[in-house]
Amino acid sequence: MLAELCCKRHPGLRNMLTAAMCVALLGCLQAQELRGHVSVVLLGATGDLAKKYLWQGLFQLHLDEAGEGRSVSFHGAALTDPKQGQEVLAKVFESLSCPKDVAPGRCAALKDQFQRLSQYHQLKTVEDYLSLSRDIEALVQHEGLREAGRIFYFSVPPFAYADIARSINSSCRPGPGAWLRVVLEKPFGHDSLSAQQLAAELGSFFQEEEMYRVDHYLGKQAVAQILPFRDQNRKALDGLWNRHHVERVEIVLKETVDAEGIEPTTFLVYGMTLRPAASQRGCPSQLFLVWPVQPACRCRSQGPGHPPSGTRRTSQRS
Repeated sequence: MLAELCCKRHPGLRNMLTAAMCVALLGCLQAQELRGHVSVVLLGATGDLAKKYLWQGLFQLHLDEAGEGRSVSFHGAALTDPKQGQEVLAKVFESLSCPKDVAPGRCAALKDQFQRLSQYHQLKTVEDYLSLSRDIEALVQHEGLREAGRIFYFSVPPFAYADIARSINSSCRPGPGAWLRVVLEKPFGHDSLSAQQLAAELGSFFQEEEMYRVDHYLGKQAVAQILPFRDQNRKALDGLWNRHHVERVEIVLKETVDAEGIEPTTFLVYGMTLRPAASQRGCPSQLFLVWPVQPACRCRSQGPGHPPSGTRRTSQRS
């Protein structure tokens, strides 16, 4: 329902990650009493994902909530030093887009308003979290409002969850009468055991009702079955999927950037290797869906976080 609401309000909002963020944050807001000011803190605000999708999602949220007369401020936070972080955010704000039915002049005014409501904070130490909390309290008092709650959106690797959660719990919780919500946006563990361990760790800092989980890797299981599906249905498909019935095959890769600028250690933690965007996004799997498959061709797992890759082998018997 919320996803439908987001897309109806913003017909151009089709990207899954942007829509997921919109749904998660709207869910947080609609589930709470909003008689006061809400602070949204984006952790990992200078990262690749945030620059491409999440700030745009926050801008869409601003358009929705401003139209409802609600008071919301936005705080970007990362390890990046303040000067560099502010420069990154300035470029991000320039790239924000409005719905098609918003006039250019109105769009410029909305973007300027959003920028005034947004701040950047470097969060590396407990003192930094205390400073963020004081800044939020000062902003609320200056506006003469009551604090309704705080939302922390984790756009960071899961191995950083625990330290951040500990700092939020000890130094950045809102005062009495205000609620706290955290949105966990990355893969929640790489298997059942690691997911349970992560849940237990976070449960020592947050109540269950304070946590929202958005796992945008859930579709990878379906992707992993593309090649087996093609192989197991060869009798039914081989008579149709050939040059006599198929005019052409097109595989479109809309992603224009790869892993540039992302720390290699992020990939190593997940057992991944850096490779071009095409192979990361599963184009080989899509190609094997329509390509003639030899019986010896099988799907080979590359470890957590990897799409499957096909290997064509010739059977050799001694």
